[in-house]
Amino acid sequence: MDKEIQNFINQNIHSTAVDLILQSSKYPQWDMKFIAQQLTGKQIARKKLPTWFENDSILFPLRLPLEQCSSELTANYKSALVIKGTGIDLTGGFGVDVFAFSKNSLKVLYCERDKKLANLVQSNLKVLNALNVEVFIGDGIDCLKKQNKLDWIFVDPVRRKEGARVYRLEDCEPNVIELQDLLFLKANCILVKTAPLLDIQQTIKDLNFVKEVHVVSVNNDCKEVLYLLQKDFIGEVQIIACNIKKLRNDNFSFNYEEERNTKTKYAKPLNYLYEPNASIMKAGGFKSVSDQLNIYKLHKHSHLYTSKKLLDNFPGRRFKINSILIADKKAVLKNKASKANLACRNFPQKVEVLKKKLNIVDGGELYVFATTLSDDEPRLILCEKIEL
Repeated sequence: MDKEIQNFINQNIHSTAVDLILQSSKYPQWDMKFIAQQLTGKQIARKKLPTWFENDSILFPLRLPLEQCSSELTANYKSALVIKGTGIDLTGGFGVDVFAFSKNSLKVLYCERDKKLANLVQSNLKVLNALNVEVFIGDGIDCLKKQNKLDWIFVDPVRRKEGARVYRLEDCEPNVIELQDLLFLKANCILVKTAPLLDIQQTIKDLNFVKEVHVVSVNNDCKEVLYLLQKDFIGEVQIIACNIKKLRNDNFSFNYEEERNTKTKYAKPLNYLYEPNASIMKAGGFKSVSDQLNIYKLHKHSHLYTSKKLLDNFPGRRFKINSILIADKKAVLKNKASKANLACRNFPQKVEVLKKKLNIVDGGELYVFATTLSDDEPRLILCEKIEL
């Protein structure tokens, strides 16, 4: 794009693609459909891919590859997991992951079947000065078969049927389960990315030599699950629940053997309430949280915790408990909780039903957790959020 078009896009960054299409008659010399595509891409990249957003020479594809690609934060997280050397990204897409890998690797192979997308990514990699990336247009598995021994392989299988909800790795392609012999023939380190919907423990069973599972969230929104495979690894799989935040990352580690064997301590609400972050909720280390941090669980199925003294290092949200109420409209009104942020955790009723029953409207600084306590009694916990 020339400077005039770049400036036009930047000046209209808050417009919609339709707004730009409607201006086509004013600029007959321009391909306004293409320019609208670039505007949409830049808008998506603003928060997700700041390095791409800030570079006016970057070209953006149609919306789908942008929506499916990693964020810059999660791509950088992945790049720290693979060993330096030579690697291959079998499912390149928009190239966000391969760019992150290139910063820590000697050489990276990028594979993409979509020729138009691959050519666009190749142009962007030059702009980003990622000169150690080699682009292969075609099937990544075909490319892999031609390679000598590599240091690592990355693969991000996608669901076979677009729009279908997928819970097992065997329903994605490429089928990593069937390809494991080839993968380990070519490299000792394999990194597999999946969507959070896939069942973690089933996926561990489906794969060989799983050393670590990283459940990655950004600002408490679970984005992806990463399986790090190391050839001939024997031992307990380490589960790392990571929540990437602006100032720091919250990391919590455990394994499922410990989780199964840990005895949980229960208590009624004390002075403080804790809600684990999205990565822990997905990973399922609920007993381990209680055991490692020496805090009490409210109920076997509530996944809320309590303590007398405030924990500074809890990987999730922290609250100061004000009072415990029965789920009654009069009790809510008496405690001035008619305006609050209501959440249901292991409670007989859903949030919308309970809001209507208790006449609670959203908002304010008060938080209400509707949950079941250790004596199996449903209660409302009124509290205030403790900021870091």
